[in-house]
Amino acid sequence: MTVSVFLSHNHRDKDFVRKLARDLESHGVRYWLDEAEMKIGDSLIQKIREGIDSVDFFAVVLSPNSVEAPWVVNELDVAMNRQINGKPIKVLPILLKECELPGFLVGKLYGNFQNVAQYEDSFRMLINSIGLVFNKSVMNSERSSNSLGTALDKAFLKSLPLMSKPFQRPFQYMGMPIHKAEAEVGATANSVGNIIVENDYCRMLLEAEGNFISYVEVDLKATAPHNQNQEFDSEPVLGALSIGLTELDLERKKIHYHTYYDHRRKLKVSVSCLYDGAPLTVAFSSKYYGM
Repeated sequence: MTVSVFLSHNHRDKDFVRKLARDLESHGVRYWLDEAEMKIGDSLIQKIREGIDSVDFFAVVLSPNSVEAPWVVNELDVAMNRQINGKPIKVLPILLKECELPGFLVGKLYGNFQNVAQYEDSFRMLINSIGLVFNKSVMNSERSSNSLGTALDKAFLKSLPLMSKPFQRPFQYMGMPIHKAEAEVGATANSVGNIIVENDYCRMLLEAEGNFISYVEVDLKATAPHNQNQEFDSEPVLGALSIGLTELDLERKKIHYHTYYDHRRKLKVSVSCLYDGAPLTVAFSSKYYGM
């Protein structure tokens, strides 16, 4: 049975939470992020309550940012009330930065993530506390910033929002049967089995080979128009799809395209500008992995 965790946090701690979410997923944990799960028009309170009701653990990331944030406090109140009333959910305090803990958390054992150098040890304790076995082989150390693009482009691209479903971590559709992919993305395949799903931010193509998805391509509309002679930074582009550079190995870098390998999933991942005036595109393929 899959273990699930609700990640309650303040947006100022987003970088840490994204890394934590990726490492949890690499250990088979399903995570719930409000900024990724919620769509325009959703009822905030209803979606949050539904999210908390659907998970096994409620992890609250504690910092000076979050303990003063009304939404984090509200989410924590909901989770604590569920636990007090005997609901099957356990609250996991995660201390990111020194702060004054809410009164009802004082005395609870918490995960201490204040020391970046001890992140792996802290994560091991967290994984063990939710009943799973820590697997060092799926953990990745941070890459240095020398593989990134220009500072100006990085500042611009960092304004990209975190995409919600179905655009979050699109590699999940690779190898999926067409009928299941249709259900996951909420769109119908065309006559050749390809699925296109689009919103104001993204256009995603799921290309089929036989009865399975063999190629995924996502255009991030906000990055258009981009030209092939412009350098760019892959990190925020991939980050918008909830993918970190720590998950990938850089294979090749040119001005208009960056090629990575995801060795754990055996995928070739490219971030590119396909033509002048185009948006930046992220593509996933297993056919050319290792070539």
